[in-house]
Amino acid sequence: MTGLLDHGIIGLLLKVYGVLFVLGPMVLRGTFRYKANVNPQQVPQEALPEDVRKFMTTRLPGITALGFQPLGYVSFGSMAPNTQAYMALLSNSRTLEWADVSAVKSPTKMRGYIEFITRCSDDSQVDTNTNATAPVLFPSPSYHLFRFPQIKDVFTLYRAHRMLVQEKIGGSRPELPPPGQELSELKRRLERYGPRQQERGYMYLEADGQNFRLTWKGAILGAWRSIWPISVLRGWWMQNRSEVRLKSLGVAEYRST
Repeated sequence: MTGLLDHGIIGLLLKVYGVLFVLGPMVLRGTFRYKANVNPQQVPQEALPEDVRKFMTTRLPGITALGFQPLGYVSFGSMAPNTQAYMALLSNSRTLEWADVSAVKSPTKMRGYIEFITRCSDDSQVDTNTNATAPVLFPSPSYHLFRFPQIKDVFTLYRAHRMLVQEKIGGSRPELPPPGQELSELKRRLERYGPRQQERGYMYLEADGQNFRLTWKGAILGAWRSIWPISVLRGWWMQNRSEVRLKSLGVAEYRST
């Protein structure tokens, strides 16, 4: 009797997973939109949602202590369905690097991370952040993205970033936009995301040019990577790989805040 019950439960679970693997890509492809034209707007600190403001203001002092100057708070509006995106943007005129504290807010939760970016004139870029979410799609081959969610302090993250910059782009000269052109440059960089995904076959531009949508390839990849336990295994794999990378850099020890 118990064996029959166990087989029945297993059969039911397999059917549920089968439905998820079939319907997931269909639902995601039908609902996902990524704006082709991003319109970042500088906003006062008071205009940020309370949880976003608290997340950012408690992390900015550590970044400014490294020589980065605040450029302002930015609202991106809804870049993807049911989300609002915000950023506290900083730059370092001496090292020609960017830093930011980013947050994405949905009706049920808010997620954020700290990030350092070094972009060079040959279009190569190193992005080091504390984002705990494993990426669904793929960046450009010249875009070196490293995620270290286990790092809790800004100094350790920046130390890892500088080592990775030296490893990946060596003596290439970083570049920053002229003063006052930061939002325009940020807009240009964000608007490259859709076309690059399109080049790789994951997205396509709607006929009206307003949004990028997922191809079947992108929808299947995105949906299947988000289904449990695949999502958990990918998170574990990312965490484990980042631990190995930190040890290889000699940044295995880090302070908690």
